[in-house]
Amino acid sequence: MRRDENVAEVRRRLAASPAKVFAAFAEASLVSRWLTPSPDVTLTVLEFDFRVGGGYRFAYGVPGRATMFVNGVYRIIEPHSTIVFSWNIEPPDEHAGVRSKVTITFTRQGTGTDLLIRHERLTQPGAIERHAAGWQGAVVQLIELVRDALETPHRRSPLEGRVE
Repeated sequence: MRRDENVAEVRRRLAASPAKVFAAFAEASLVSRWLTPSPDVTLTVLEFDFRVGGGYRFAYGVPGRATMFVNGVYRIIEPHSTIVFSWNIEPPDEHAGVRSKVTITFTRQGTGTDLLIRHERLTQPGAIERHAAGWQGAVVQLIELVRDALETPHRRSPLEGRVE
């Protein structure tokens, strides 16, 4: 995390191919299973058009707080390699008006993937820490989703069917 650039970064190695990790970002049914800061926060996918120029809108149910809405547009999609999208927080959230940018990079390392999440333009007080913690929590859930898919080879995994 580099404060001088208003950036939060999360790096992790996952025990799955870039194609399988990418799939978890590319399908609404999978995104809804992991893209929350913790298991007690729910994600309802309201819109999901995974293509360059397509948009998304998520509703986060945070216990004890008002529903938080996030929307954005996919700017770059390079299968199994890179995803870039805007991340816009809507009112009434305390960080409403944050219009940031997320870059996800998938790099093959042996049979696994090095995942880099770089969230830029986090200019409001507390935004870097909040988003870094949120991404770290989400990645923990992503790792569990990928692990479950790898540990149940007898069943068809939702991460299967992707071109490597």
